[in-house]
Amino acid sequence: MSKGVLKWNSVKDITDVVEQNNDTKKDKVKNSILEEVFPPRVWTHIDNDNKVITLRQTISREPSNRDEVTKMIIVLNQLEQFYGFKKTGICEKRNYIYNLFFDEVLRQIIILDEDLGAILFRIHNEYKNTIFILKCMFDKAVFSQDMYPDSLNVNAEYDKEVEDLKTINDDLKIKCRQSKQKYLDKLRKKESGENYKLIIALKFKYKMLMTYVKRSTEQLKEQMNMITPSTKTSYLIQSKVNPT
Repeated sequence: MSKGVLKWNSVKDITDVVEQNNDTKKDKVKNSILEEVFPPRVWTHIDNDNKVITLRQTISREPSNRDEVTKMIIVLNQLEQFYGFKKTGICEKRNYIYNLFFDEVLRQIIILDEDLGAILFRIHNEYKNTIFILKCMFDKAVFSQDMYPDSLNVNAEYDKEVEDLKTINDDLKIKCRQSKQKYLDKLRKKESGENYKLIIALKFKYKMLMTYVKRSTEQLKEQMNMITPSTKTSYLIQSKVNPT
C-alpha cells in the first residue's frame, strides 16, 4: 500500500558501486532535505546464480498532477469506508493509513519548497511523539485497572465505612465554616463596641474641656472688672476733683 501512495524511483542494482566504495574512500555528499526525510532504501537479494546483489531505491522528485491528487482523495475515502475506523480517539489503523498519505503530501511540499517541507516534517514528528506518549499512558491506565479488583467484589462493609467517613468529613466541613463565621461576627461586634466606647470618651473629654474654657473665661472677666473701674465710678471721681 505504501508503494501505491508514496512515489519512489525504479529499483537499481548498485552492487558494483558498493564494491567500489569499499575499495576506495569517497567523500560524503550532503543529502538534500527530501533524502533526509525519505532516505534511500537499500537491501540485498540473491539472484538465480546465487550471487548477492545490492539493490537501491530513491524517492521520486517528480511532482504530482491534479489527477493524481484527486485519485489520492478517492483512495483515502475508500479506505476509510472499507476499514471503518474511528474518527476520534486512538486508532492504529487510521494512524497508519493517514501517515501513508501524509508522506506523499510531505514529499510534494518538499519538492515545491524545501524549507516549508522541513517545518512541516518537524511539526509532524512532534505530533507523532505526542500520540505515542498518549498511547503509552492509555495502555498504562488499562493495565492499572486490571490490577485492582472489580467493584462488584468489594466487601459491602468497606463501602459503608467509606460512606460514613464521607458523611463525617462533610459534617466537619460545615462545623468549621460555622465556627469561622461566628468568630468573624464576634470580632466585628468587638470592633464596633470599642469604636463606640472611643466616641463616648471623646465626647466626654470635649464636654469637660468646654466647661473648663467657659469657667476660665468667666473668672477672667471677673478679674478684669476688679482691675478696671466702671464708667459711673470714674465720672464721680472726676467731678469731685474738678468741680464746676
